[in-house]
Amino acid sequence: MEQVVVDYLRHLGIPVSKEYCKKLIASHPDYPSLLGVSDTMQQLGIPCQIGRIDQEHLSKIDFPFLIHLENEAHGLVLVKSENDLSKDHIDLEHWKGVVLKAETIDVIADTEHNKQYKNEKLTRIISVLLIISLLGLILVPVIQVFSWIQFALFFTASIGVLFGYLLIAKELGVTFKPVESFCNTSTRVNCDRILSSDGAKILSFFSLSEVVLSYFAFQLVLSGIVIPVSDTGTSYLLVLLIGSILTIPVIIYSIYYQAIKAKTWCTLCMMVNAVLGIQVLFFGFLFINGAIPIQEIELLPFVFSAFLFVAIASSVILFKSVLTKLKNALSNEIIANRVKLDPGIFTRQLFSGEKVRTRTLDKEMIIGDENAPVKLIMVANLHCYPCKIAFENVIELINRYPNKVSVEFRFLLSRKKLDDEIPASTYLIKYWEKYFYGKESEQEYTRKLLYDWYSHLNVLQFGSLYPDDLAIIKNEEDGLDLQHYHWIKENEINRTPTFFLNGYLFPSKYTINDLYRMIPGLAVSIWEQGKESQKRDMHRELVK
Repeated sequence: MEQVVVDYLRHLGIPVSKEYCKKLIASHPDYPSLLGVSDTMQQLGIPCQIGRIDQEHLSKIDFPFLIHLENEAHGLVLVKSENDLSKDHIDLEHWKGVVLKAETIDVIADTEHNKQYKNEKLTRIISVLLIISLLGLILVPVIQVFSWIQFALFFTASIGVLFGYLLIAKELGVTFKPVESFCNTSTRVNCDRILSSDGAKILSFFSLSEVVLSYFAFQLVLSGIVIPVSDTGTSYLLVLLIGSILTIPVIIYSIYYQAIKAKTWCTLCMMVNAVLGIQVLFFGFLFINGAIPIQEIELLPFVFSAFLFVAIASSVILFKSVLTKLKNALSNEIIANRVKLDPGIFTRQLFSGEKVRTRTLDKEMIIGDENAPVKLIMVANLHCYPCKIAFENVIELINRYPNKVSVEFRFLLSRKKLDDEIPASTYLIKYWEKYFYGKESEQEYTRKLLYDWYSHLNVLQFGSLYPDDLAIIKNEEDGLDLQHYHWIKENEINRTPTFFLNGYLFPSKYTINDLYRMIPGLAVSIWEQGKESQKRDMHRELVK
């Protein structure tokens, strides 16, 4: 499901991070479902619609779009053109008329996504540079002492390394469309079944994929680097000859296991067998024609080759182990997030927590829809860098869900003062009350005022941006600023930033960033849990 959504968004030309998008969908509490896909698109700021349509009208929808098949896989299918609707491409027997259509956008709204997207692009560039550099290190010596023997060894070893990588990738769950198209086509051709079988284990700690990659990487290093610069190249050819002879029983057993025991074929395994078979014929030809003389045997090349193979095999095993641990950690995180980010679980924790003890202020500094179902109170320190980050996250949350979230601000008394006379917090609150409160564009002014403060975190710079007569402000009667300070004191808040949501202290195990993924389903859950919480409070009062 996740890969289909990524393919769809990329087909629309949307710059989407594959891993980030797949993680969001997979960690949704209702995974796998269309709701998870829809909420993910909403979080990314991608407009989308889900609806039902009759089959005869399906071709009238603008392509591309996704259709939902209600089969065992609960899968989504990408429809790129009318040709995809033919029976040869899609079986509509399990389609109940559900269609998902998204709109093209140029920029994803999710800041975290955009960071990961840039990291993925950078990683791809670095990976390409690494591959080119490694190939260059191997090709340069080969070119310097070029011969058809060197070329044949280098070419077959390179093909073998590619197949070894694909085998390990399949074990780790990494899929490639060209590979999947021929690797698991029927019950008689199923790579996954062979690779997960007991026959794919050479030793308890050494799998078939690891052996294949290690062996061909070993050949690649010998043929591309060691032999061209060595004075005993024929001795290393003898090492490769012996290694090739040892693969003959491996080829025979592989074919026997697939044909007799497993009764299914692994296409990748058979391709590896083909490369090994070609190498057996190749080294046999060299030996028969005297290109590998036995009389020139030296011990040192064999010792060096043994150490080289062990080093490469160990590196492959460790590398795969690290990737497996990362994959398992990601899987565990996804499963944990399905529970943690369930709006019902969140609201149960929320309403079982501490309630706000004091009333609202006479004049509220609000950003967002005042009638939004999700109402935040942010208690902040004007000189606190985490508060700056939290403010930016809250603003992004409101930008993404403008009709569902609002935030009220409470400011801690500042120690730093303007001209050693007025605390910065008092100045900011009174400036807002004097010039912005009640104005037509009050929220825009409020947003800019706080943005300018947290952009500089500097009393003097802020005072120059928003100048006023300090003497007049100092002599004004105490009012809204003291309400801020008293509210914070009465609620015994001793750290910033602190958040309240709909009158309850924000659960400690959650962050504001978690709300990004819960907002779509949070409003209903808050209403339901709120009613239950009211009933519990009334019951407690009656008991008293």
